[in-house]
Amino acid sequence: MSQARLRIFAGPNGSGKSTLFDSFSKKYNSGVFLNADLIEKELANNGYIDLSEFNLNLTQNDLNKFLTTERAISLMKKSLEDNHKMDFSLKENVIVDAKKETHSYEGALISAFLRHHLQESKIDFCFETVMSHPSKIEEIREAKQKGYKTYLYFICIDDPEVNVSRVENRVIKGGHNVSPEKISSRYFNTLNNLMPMIENVDKCYLFDNSSEEYKLIAKIAENKLSLEIDPSELPNWFIEYVLKYYI
Repeated sequence: MSQARLRIFAGPNGSGKSTLFDSFSKKYNSGVFLNADLIEKELANNGYIDLSEFNLNLTQNDLNKFLTTERAISLMKKSLEDNHKMDFSLKENVIVDAKKETHSYEGALISAFLRHHLQESKIDFCFETVMSHPSKIEEIREAKQKGYKTYLYFICIDDPEVNVSRVENRVIKGGHNVSPEKISSRYFNTLNNLMPMIENVDKCYLFDNSSEEYKLIAKIAENKLSLEIDPSELPNWFIEYVLKYYI
């Protein structure tokens, strides 16, 4: 039996994670794909999510048990602090929110619930994350303990103001919004979590999207860094948050 694989597509808001994943999924088998924003959107539009789409078969008891975990409690606390109630249930392998009053915290909680059970079932999967919270690093450690081979695909832009502008353009096209303040604060939190994440995955691919098209700039495996572009073209975020640890 082949080793289960977990792929993480990470980077600050507006960096191009979805574009990178779309390109990857056209060439490779990515397994089950999880995106908290898409989960939130589907729940808001339809009022339900069929978990068979994620190769899972779960019950309300599974959900109740997950809601007692530290990860879930932390998300629910943040949701209440932001005046958002969690209002969904699980019936016949379908997550239901009849009121369709979903929000980003519900999307994040449901995504975390599904990731937990995908790991338990040793199913190949991938997910998108801003990676601004260190809890994602702990998730990767847990996956490795369960026997997963882990891959990080990280994409970034040199200037967070460009991230803000790209999110604004995304909203005009019908995409989800993130406040400029959150984008800026998360940007640096994400970069501070980058090296700890790299140290916990089997392979890492780093992309820069500061120009019109993203490009692969480096690969890391077994603590060895290989550059894919001329050193003179390396972006500042890579030099400051990655390269200095390898020279």
